[in-house]
Amino acid sequence: MKKILLLACVLSISFVNAQVLQSDDFNTLTVGNVGTDITGATAGQGGWLTASSNGAAPTTSTNANNSNFQIIAEGNNTSNGLKIASANGDKGSRFMWKDGLSAAWATRDVGNDVIQVEYDLYTGTTTGTAQVGVRLYGNDDSVTPAASRVLNGFVYSSNTGVLQGVAYLQNGATAGTYLITLGAAPLVLDADIWYRIGFAYDTNTGETIWKVDGTTVYTGLPAANWAGPFIVDEVDVVSAIPVASATIPANTGSSDLIIDNLVVRTDFEENLLNITQVVTGASFSVYPNPAKDVLNISNTMNVVVNNVTLTDLNGRVVKSQKVNAIDAQISISDLATGVYMMNVNTDQGSVTKKIIKN
Repeated sequence: MKKILLLACVLSISFVNAQVLQSDDFNTLTVGNVGTDITGATAGQGGWLTASSNGAAPTTSTNANNSNFQIIAEGNNTSNGLKIASANGDKGSRFMWKDGLSAAWATRDVGNDVIQVEYDLYTGTTTGTAQVGVRLYGNDDSVTPAASRVLNGFVYSSNTGVLQGVAYLQNGATAGTYLITLGAAPLVLDADIWYRIGFAYDTNTGETIWKVDGTTVYTGLPAANWAGPFIVDEVDVVSAIPVASATIPANTGSSDLIIDNLVVRTDFEENLLNITQVVTGASFSVYPNPAKDVLNISNTMNVVVNNVTLTDLNGRVVKSQKVNAIDAQISISDLATGVYMMNVNTDQGSVTKKIIKN
């Protein structure tokens, strides 16, 4: 397989405030089966739990077993990696996860409310019709009984090479789990290539973000589509066979997902893949952050900032300042210590940043 590390134009960003909640490069695990139990009851290597099913009868899938979850010596950059084999028929699913994320999330630093998941994905050859990827799950306690939701994640279709986002979202009056096209047209990844991809979820607002290294993809959705926010629960590696349709042929053979270098971390703002957030063509930086007295705002596109508004986490406006300049300086010495949302309004749109006042 090709060992190609795709790099985009990145900035050197220090994750001083970031916290790693879970991670695995699989290099300390032994090549072979991850575990000995596919019911999700007993943890295998590295604390990973595995669940494998052929799907409800009638089904043509026959291959649910411990060998569906393999540590292989073919990860990215000649390291170990994780391979999950999909069902070989018309139904079936595979789930692999670690317990403890919700507990780690509960002990995060104050203000680190954006959870981010990154991993290396090997696309392999186009085969089968499995939909594979990594997903962040959470709990929706606004309904009784509480329901599990897909907060964010990726779906890679093994037969087409199309990468999509997946999340529980609001579509007008209808809420549900939707697949999201990443860009103006479907994003088709090259075969037999390693990609670094990542997604983020803001637990204050419900905002979802997807990024793919080596492409121009940086995708978010309008606030009207955000759902929740929901309570962080766990991150799963998932492989599932979709229902056959006019556009999706019935699956007749197993396909493999290979991932490596999985990291789940939290920070006070989204900074996936070290790629600067871009909003309506204007690249903004706010510094220092955290800050005690003054915030500096600048952008690389010479976009005029009209005004800056800061709100607390209850949505109350605590400061508003007209700017009418490319760069701005905002005094926050009069604000109480805590976390604030700063909206920077420009002639080309607006961007919201999370600010921590020391």
